[in-house]
Amino acid sequence: AYYLPSNSPSIKEISPRRDAFEDATQQKSNLIEKNIKVQVWKKVRPMLIGFSLALGVTICVIAGLVIFITTKPKESNSSSSNTTQQTCDVTCTMSGTPYRPSTIAYWPFNGNLYDLNNIYSGTYSVPSSSPSYTTGSFDQAIVFDGSHYVNVDTHFLNLSYRSWTIEGWILLSDLSSERGIFSQSRSSTTTGQCFNLSVKNKPFVYDYSLMKQSIYLNGVLDGTTGGTGTSSGPYKGTTGSVMIGRTYSGSYFKGDMDHLQVISGAKTTCQILSDAILTAYYSFDASVLNLDLSNNYINGISSSISVVSGRINEAYFFQGTTSYFQSTAFTAYSTGHSFSISLWVKPSSVLGGTLIHLSTGSDGTGTACFDLLGFSSTGQLIANLYDTYSCCYTYYSTSIGGPIMSTSIWTHIVLTYSSSNGMALYTNGTLHVVNDAFTSFPSNGIVFTSRPYMIVGNPSTTGSVPSSCLVTSPALSPGHYQGIIDDLRIYSRELTSSEVCSLYNL
Repeated sequence: AYYLPSNSPSIKEISPRRDAFEDATQQKSNLIEKNIKVQVWKKVRPMLIGFSLALGVTICVIAGLVIFITTKPKESNSSSSNTTQQTCDVTCTMSGTPYRPSTIAYWPFNGNLYDLNNIYSGTYSVPSSSPSYTTGSFDQAIVFDGSHYVNVDTHFLNLSYRSWTIEGWILLSDLSSERGIFSQSRSSTTTGQCFNLSVKNKPFVYDYSLMKQSIYLNGVLDGTTGGTGTSSGPYKGTTGSVMIGRTYSGSYFKGDMDHLQVISGAKTTCQILSDAILTAYYSFDASVLNLDLSNNYINGISSSISVVSGRINEAYFFQGTTSYFQSTAFTAYSTGHSFSISLWVKPSSVLGGTLIHLSTGSDGTGTACFDLLGFSSTGQLIANLYDTYSCCYTYYSTSIGGPIMSTSIWTHIVLTYSSSNGMALYTNGTLHVVNDAFTSFPSNGIVFTSRPYMIVGNPSTTGSVPSSCLVTSPALSPGHYQGIIDDLRIYSRELTSSEVCSLYNL
């Protein structure tokens, strides 16, 4: 997750890449004085790892610190119904959470130690060798072996007398001792001149200061320190290199690390929550086109698209048989992983057509492919997901039917899914149908071990309807969509009805 400031190189459109997919689940970490069961990324073959731990930040003195480690959210529990009008509460989704502050340093760890701003690139602690890399949260991640680290000393990273935010993804493979994530020190014995961010197998301890420090769990504020005390003033370290994967006292990280960034300014609660759950956000505005406006930059590509007046600023007009938008931002890439998808549509025709298509092949085909959202031949909105028989390696689709759609007017569509609640389909903030709980993207087949390609407005990149993809019941009529799409958002968890209502009222 990163942001490129205005003086950085421009971002180019990127093609979806199979090797950028991750069968991984971002999970929980508790940062306060308590122990919890923690689940970390789920790899393709190893079993899900659980630890009882507390994450600790040892801060000599730090100014306005916000530390964010994203984890797997708890599923909500909702009951099945047909059509329900929801009461809309004010939530972070309503406040417009996508936010891009100035990034001081960003290490995506995509096969190298480069800072994307070309200022704070790192070097491996063993110059004669290189670190290992593996599949990360979005692309690649660096593997720390518990004995080595990354040193950043090309330029001094000045964190003194200012507020800032540290964000990143970690996958721990060992917690037998303290595991360092990020550190900088001018003096380990002088108050206010050292900073360590680490994982500990013991209760968390704060060295408090007059400046505010905040810890977020799953995007929710979990603890704050501040006020008077023996330590006064901000972080004062005006020299010293940064060490990634190690503390200054010699505690090394063991596991994977991805998308580590240091950001100027303390992010707000809503901005942190957005970073935690918003996987991708495509506004389709003329100023950004295919760029992802979330904190993850999962940029897409498009073909035969026109930019027109939208529901919010501009939107994409899908006008031909080969019109499509494509990215790799869809999050349901492992068994039972929750997701939500939100978009505005203004169709020219509702007599069939694909809104969202998922596939293992980049062209819309592959060993697994189906339409997630679309219209029937009679104009009914249809949502569809992969399912499997418990007895065998046979796959089929579970579908739900929404309302008959209207042409030439804007309609807000949200589809949510969790294994405990099944699918829920909303239009204009109203819940239309919820089906029974089921586990989608089953694990008893290798075709579901990668994040799929997501094609918007078409079942393929060629304009043809793939013959090998699953069909739905009620029947969705696949084909190119005719009309406008705006404000596409993908979330990594099941949104609540209040959050859906808030999105509708943005």
